[in-house]
Amino acid sequence: MSKEMNIKPTVPYRKRLQRLLWSAAPLLLLCYLMGFRKTAAVISDYHKNQRLQQQGALMADSMLVFENKQEAVDRWQKQYLVDSSRLDGAILASINSRCDELGLQFKEYKPLGTSAQDIWTRVVTVEGTFHKILQLTFQLEQQEQLCRIASIKYQHIKEGDSEVLNCSLYIQNVVNKK
Repeated sequence: MSKEMNIKPTVPYRKRLQRLLWSAAPLLLLCYLMGFRKTAAVISDYHKNQRLQQQGALMADSMLVFENKQEAVDRWQKQYLVDSSRLDGAILASINSRCDELGLQFKEYKPLGTSAQDIWTRVVTVEGTFHKILQLTFQLEQQEQLCRIASIKYQHIKEGDSEVLNCSLYIQNVVNKK
């Protein structure tokens, strides 16, 4: 009688599946070490480079905005530069002619000097109505753009029975020293 004897007991299907699952974990780890990690690093580098490119584009845009603003400031500053050789002639003549046109009385002109920042300040005093003084201010600063008016001082003065409005305009220009 020959009976076969099996030394290895038969392993049930569930047990084999468990062994297979436990062997899959090292297999996945091996795959990760070989390929997935490298792929993840490439994807990470791609996203990093994409962010850097966007930041570079934003930096270029911000530099362009900065340069445009700097040019605008330079144009504005150049507009109010006064050549020291012609000094105040054009501004004084313009104020005088505008006062005549508007019916204002030109009272006083007094230079206050130049500041440490090369800003030349003068005081011009005119007499007239509030509306006409505002028109003079607008014409000097906005239409002719000969100077900047830094401050305006109004004085209501009683002369006998009449009342007059005196206005002191503090006019400034940047002096061009060439």
